[in-house]
Amino acid sequence: MSKENSAISKDVAFGFLPAQKSDRVFGFWDLVLIQVGIGISCICILVGGYTGMLLSAKEAIASILFGNALPFLLIAPIILLFARYGVDTFIGFRSALGYLGSNIFYFIFMFLTIGYMSIAFFMAGQALVKIASVAGLPEFFTTRTTGAPFFAIIIFAIVFLITFQGPLVMRKFNLIGVPAILLMTLGIIALLMFGQGLDKIFSLSPAEPYADNTRSLITALEINIGLGFSWLPYLGQYSRLAKSEKSAFKAGFFSYGIIVNVAVILGALAALVVASLDPTDWMFAIGGSWVGIIGLLLLTLGNITAGTFLMYSQAISFKTVFPKKSWTIAMATAIPTVLLLLSASFYDAFGSFITVISYIMAVFGGIVISDFFFVKKQKVSIRDLYDTNGSYYYWRGVNPSAIVSFIVGTIAYWSLYNPVLDTSSSLFYYISAGIPAYFAAGICYYISAKHVFSYSADRGISKSALPPKSNDAV
Repeated sequence: MSKENSAISKDVAFGFLPAQKSDRVFGFWDLVLIQVGIGISCICILVGGYTGMLLSAKEAIASILFGNALPFLLIAPIILLFARYGVDTFIGFRSALGYLGSNIFYFIFMFLTIGYMSIAFFMAGQALVKIASVAGLPEFFTTRTTGAPFFAIIIFAIVFLITFQGPLVMRKFNLIGVPAILLMTLGIIALLMFGQGLDKIFSLSPAEPYADNTRSLITALEINIGLGFSWLPYLGQYSRLAKSEKSAFKAGFFSYGIIVNVAVILGALAALVVASLDPTDWMFAIGGSWVGIIGLLLLTLGNITAGTFLMYSQAISFKTVFPKKSWTIAMATAIPTVLLLLSASFYDAFGSFITVISYIMAVFGGIVISDFFFVKKQKVSIRDLYDTNGSYYYWRGVNPSAIVSFIVGTIAYWSLYNPVLDTSSSLFYYISAGIPAYFAAGICYYISAKHVFSYSADRGISKSALPPKSNDAV
């Protein structure tokens, strides 16, 4: 077996089996560096860009800090499940969702990751279009309608080849890619601070606000809430390897809840200064020709790196959920990304996409937090997590309480805000939509699990300990 395939096999086993004490090697700063490296990406910059197009600098910063930190604080406690039991996201969530339900959640995660990958690749494609224009290449390569999809698909192919080789090749490439995105972020911050000045930036008005400033504020807040909730499926991948529960929780909140906001704020300020949502426009406008080209190259490298992180995360999670499937099939789950790269339509609809993610992850966040802390009181059976006929089988592999709660959370969110049509109720102006959906789903789950379905797992009883032919639900 080659070193790459051996490394993949180890990662699969490492992701599927509970991490032992000797496996838990990450301290606080280890986790912070890893999670910040993953979290500071084009997605954060683009969320900031949307915010900066709607709000002034002061309002944007407040919206970003509150919008990202509060929802992450609401889901961050689930980190303790992974750190305590050493299990991956899609193993740990079986206790709340059921075996089949957790697999369904994986496919929702796959939809999220495919969306994020398409954003990263198309942004990189647009960066290369700008470089091609400066280089004087033919029109096919310099227009957004043809050049950006062409370059984006090539970048997808490059990322696919890198990721397919496994973690050893990825780690070598990421030694270049991670510093690239960090250098670009710090460079733009420096250019904004010293080239424009804080006084000028804070005096600017947003380019595309709603007629009602309150609507601009709450819409920007909802977009940032979406980013905060979107980290939910990624929390188990590294927290399970933490040396302690305390360090895992602190590192998660410090990185995803606080430091990652630097990239979001950067995007907001850049969008304000340049009056454009497109990060590829910012480079030339802020830094000039040569700095712009260097910035675009760094942006491309950073997006390739983000793509490898995302693609590998999706493939290795697929192998965790379906360990008997081949690595080729696991990698093939990324191919639908190409369909979203054929035009700019999905990229331009990023605002709607991130708010749909807010809805989905807010609802699931409420369910899993309610299950682990209030229903099961932080007591989960490792044996039943892995026994697909165990206590977490519930009803045909799905937890009815989770189904009912998802429906209630969905009604709560869409009654307040329709992210596809960008329409809202009057109540949306005061309470947003993602956070109320989180609480609606969580409260409903508790009532349902305790007083409606009340399975043995909800009462802290392992199915293996029950007498034969006992009725599991009452």
